[in-house]
Amino acid sequence: MNAPVSVAELQRAWQAVEAGEFRTPEPAKRRRLSSWTPTGATMAVVGASGRVGASLCAVGLATAADEPSRVVECSPMHSTGLAAATTAELGVTASGWRRGTRGTVQIQRTTSSYESVDNVPVPEAGDRVLTVIDAGWDLNQILRSSSWLNTVVTTVPLMIVTVATIPGLRALDIALQMTSRPEDTWCAVVGPPQRKWPKQLRFSADQRVQAAIDTGRLSTIPHVLDLCLSGLTTAPLPPHIVAAATPVLDRLVEHAKGNHHDHP
Repeated sequence: MNAPVSVAELQRAWQAVEAGEFRTPEPAKRRRLSSWTPTGATMAVVGASGRVGASLCAVGLATAADEPSRVVECSPMHSTGLAAATTAELGVTASGWRRGTRGTVQIQRTTSSYESVDNVPVPEAGDRVLTVIDAGWDLNQILRSSSWLNTVVTTVPLMIVTVATIPGLRALDIALQMTSRPEDTWCAVVGPPQRKWPKQLRFSADQRVQAAIDTGRLSTIPHVLDLCLSGLTTAPLPPHIVAAATPVLDRLVEHAKGNHHDHP
């Protein structure tokens, strides 16, 4: 008969599981990642959880750019947040991307309901100075895949988006732990400015979220009721959304251009 296991031992074992110490290694074929080399500055936007405003932030960043830009939305067709966001449609590319425009921003969306992130096609190089990748998949799925999106999310400057709730900040902290790239990762929290956060919300910021606040890598994006109700449409983004995205864009582009020069 086996000796009884104490509660303390069970707690230590579970902590080890959460830390990944007993995780079964991925098969070798899963580590052969599909790559993509863009021709200009590139950044990625990913939600800490679902429906937190990642597509809004991606379009906000592209709109704030002074140079020709595009948003590449990688979510399956059935879960797109940008279907109503274009003012003109330009057709489908040979590789399966539906192109459209809104002002000076080009938007590319997928044309299939992919079963896996590994099935998302690699986008064309394009002629835009700035590309914003709207990842559109669960971060854990991306990081465990062999998709080109894995390469992008783990190499280019990254914005992680969440909402100003206690579960939202908890999800943000987990996402920061999974990516573990504090030097070129920014956080966007959709909701009121930090000075108006309730005490419970401020106190819920764990170590990684607090570090992002302390180093100026956490910004707030104003909550807009109309956008919450209708989603992104052809209407221009409210100026205060673009204004909130501009300083983040400046820092992201600085890092993105540095990465591009380092990796021609």
